[in-house]
Amino acid sequence: MPMTFQQIATNTASVTISFGEGTITVVYYPNKVTDKMIAEIQAGLTNDNQLLEGLIKSWDIIDDTVDPPVMFPLDRMSEFGIFFKEKVAQEIMRDMRPEAVAPQT
Repeated sequence: MPMTFQQIATNTASVTISFGEGTITVVYYPNKVTDKMIAEIQAGLTNDNQLLEGLIKSWDIIDDTVDPPVMFPLDRMSEFGIFFKEKVAQEIMRDMRPEAVAPQT
């Protein structure tokens, strides 16, 4: 059955990441990593926050400072530490390209 470009672009994948004592599950758009996005990253036109906000559809991080608690907004990515953001980005890339991080024999 034929697919549309939009169906391909909005396809999602998920990754579960261990962090501290718990885990988070991140649902992301693997097909948003395009040649254009890579060029923008290499040129310094896209920062880590913009990259993750564009890749992530949802996650199970909860903002419990509001009532009722809701998913922590992606547009507040800058509130997270660099270590956390790098770990999320690395795990997404590992999920997309497991052969790139597989041990060489």
